[in-house]
Amino acid sequence: RGTEIHQYNVDPPNERKLLRCRSYLAIFGVVEPSANITHMSSTNPLFFDSNTQFSLDLRSFFPSIQWSKWDYAWKRVLESIDNIESGKIVNQTSVKEESENRCVDHYNLRHHKEIVPQKSLQKSIAYWKEIQVKIGKITSGEAKNEFGDEYTDVVFNGIGGSFLGPLMMIVFMHGDSYNFNSGLGVRIHFLSNSDADTLSALLAKINVKTSILINMSKSGSTAETKGNMDAFNANLKQQKLDIGHHNIAITTPGSNFDKFAQENKYMHIFYMNNETGGRTSVGSAIGAVPAAVAGIDFEAFLRGQSAMDELTRRRDPQQNPAMLMAAAIQTLTLKEGRKNMIVLGYSDYLKEFAHYLQQLYMESIGKEYDVNGTPNPEGLTVFGGVGTGEQHAFMQQVQKGFPDCFVRFVHFQKRGSDVSLSGPGSMGRQLLAFVKGTEQALQDNGKSFMTCTFEKRDMFNLGMMIALEERIVTILAALRNLNAYDQPGVQDGKLAATEVNKISNTIEGVLEQKLSDKNWKFEGTAEQARTSFILPKDSNLRYVEAILNDIVSNVDVPHAYPKLHKRLSASKSFKEEEFHFTLRSEINSKL
Repeated sequence: RGTEIHQYNVDPPNERKLLRCRSYLAIFGVVEPSANITHMSSTNPLFFDSNTQFSLDLRSFFPSIQWSKWDYAWKRVLESIDNIESGKIVNQTSVKEESENRCVDHYNLRHHKEIVPQKSLQKSIAYWKEIQVKIGKITSGEAKNEFGDEYTDVVFNGIGGSFLGPLMMIVFMHGDSYNFNSGLGVRIHFLSNSDADTLSALLAKINVKTSILINMSKSGSTAETKGNMDAFNANLKQQKLDIGHHNIAITTPGSNFDKFAQENKYMHIFYMNNETGGRTSVGSAIGAVPAAVAGIDFEAFLRGQSAMDELTRRRDPQQNPAMLMAAAIQTLTLKEGRKNMIVLGYSDYLKEFAHYLQQLYMESIGKEYDVNGTPNPEGLTVFGGVGTGEQHAFMQQVQKGFPDCFVRFVHFQKRGSDVSLSGPGSMGRQLLAFVKGTEQALQDNGKSFMTCTFEKRDMFNLGMMIALEERIVTILAALRNLNAYDQPGVQDGKLAATEVNKISNTIEGVLEQKLSDKNWKFEGTAEQARTSFILPKDSNLRYVEAILNDIVSNVDVPHAYPKLHKRLSASKSFKEEEFHFTLRSEINSKL
């Protein structure tokens, strides 16, 4: 860790591991590399691509990057890139319960060559055009519901990348007031969280009779997405509407969700590949369908991704912007320890960009084990938002406080419009002054930053932006010997949530039986409730207490606990450093 080195005696079977460790340390100049490394002589801190007008400024990082030490690391990175793009199984680790054992295909979906059968830029563009035609019939009013009415609203239902990617894309092109200023054929809404208040407000706002729910899930079993779909469909059935006329599925072929959608005759079923991870799925149908609804040029997005892939596939690290950025981040990490990454996008249309990057980086790099199954906790925490507004939230600490982060600036060279301002001359020039002035302040205060400048705000450049970040993640994972494409921590939370639901349903069932006795009453703690309700002895007391607290607060809310509603009286008190609950029959409480 850092610059601290420990000397260990090793037996012959472990010599290979020691060599790998020494090579890894040599990457960053902690120990001397082998003598046959080719030394690189470039000292230019700026990168510019004349074809796309993309530029990268690394001046605050560059002097510390010792390129002569990176030969072994770069070979390893190139091997990782080649393995991914050739269709080899790379989503795997030696920890079997965490290994998904499959290939990763998001780069292939926009590759100029069809290296993997049926996956290429041209194949993706062809599928986009097919989606565009089908969705166009909905947004133009040609497609009708079962009563012959035009559709007025589309609700996107997904979580993680299935939510963050489409939302980022639509806000990027239309702003966060997309339903008011973009001339859409239908109004657009999003569901992601399991939030009854949000769903209830949405159902009160739209006319379900003329609405479509677009469900985005590879399996259909994701709890949040399935819960929102089930609730929406229950509302449809309550109004005696056909769910097939009001649902579209985006899923993998042959999944349980695919079968369900076919059985219920969903309007359309669009497919994505099982090898496409959620956080890198915006270049698949997950991004294409929302783009079609929002009237966005998704082909330009794919071409932008492909163009950046060409740059980040370069074998020369100093001509590869993703390698330059990953090397800068990794050098800083080894020199000063783990740092948070603050991303500031200097356009209101980049409002969701940092949120998107949070999942991309933190779900990819945040791992407990390396690919060999060795415990090695890693991560890269991402914060951010829109500059200059977010500067007022971050910059005091960044400039003058605890040095726990580095800053990334993202902005566009060409403005779509400008507004005159006295003093700076125009609003656009004032924004430029904030970007460059903040860079200089960071430089003067000895803080690390890097700046990505894209030509203009359009879908081609958004494609470049996302592809660049995806490749940085790939490279950082290769440098740290991680599998960037699994997410066992997310799965841990899902399994725990399933256990909470199981205990909750059991408690509701027990209480329903108890309430058949109008004189029944319980007083006690969560631990006493676990015994009284004959729950398994290993039932998590935190879960039991949380469920009882929830019953006290929500038993009177319709639909929360239907078996107990208007039958159970519940209250609690806090004494002797724990909650005490009183549950009794509603009839008994009135007496």
